[in-house]
Amino acid sequence: MAAMLTGVSAGTVTLILLVGFAGHLLHPRVLPAALTAHRTVPAPLVWPVAVAVGALEGVLGAVTGYALLAGRPRALTLGATGSALLFVAYALYGLYVLRTRPSGRGRGDRVAGAENRAVPCGCSADDTPMSGWVAGRAAALALASVTASAGAGSATASHGVHVALVGLSSVTFAVLLWSLPTAMADPERSVAG
Repeated sequence: MAAMLTGVSAGTVTLILLVGFAGHLLHPRVLPAALTAHRTVPAPLVWPVAVAVGALEGVLGAVTGYALLAGRPRALTLGATGSALLFVAYALYGLYVLRTRPSGRGRGDRVAGAENRAVPCGCSADDTPMSGWVAGRAAALALASVTASAGAGSATASHGVHVALVGLSSVTFAVLLWSLPTAMADPERSVAG
């Protein structure tokens, strides 16, 4: 059972990181625009920070996925620990943005008559607003990363049906966690869509 939990946690973290990395590659302006809207990074550093974050997601996702598939417990511990630190940073950053931007509202300087919209989270190509759900997802992924790191030895010794169950479960959890903030931001859109 521990091997299953560790494998699903590592697989879910891997998929989320790689999907995030792919999103940053396919939509390179989304994260810099979000960072600008958050007003947390000085303008000259917005692009370098965005590139560094995307690259870090790609590297950690690749290391964690490789370690899980190749049966490398030390590499899995390294990748999962790095992922846990990244997700903790994301959760804290999300909470900071929410705290400094009341209700996540406001975009740049307010213009008379302009709509007061939530700032984007920057984590995907859609307009997911920064919310407690974004921070909560990051915290859940940090916990999954810690679980993967703690059980690294058991997760890398699996074969057969166990691998199939871990793979299917990882995909399921990754899809659910990835879409959670968007679904909670606009419940009618997720039900109607």
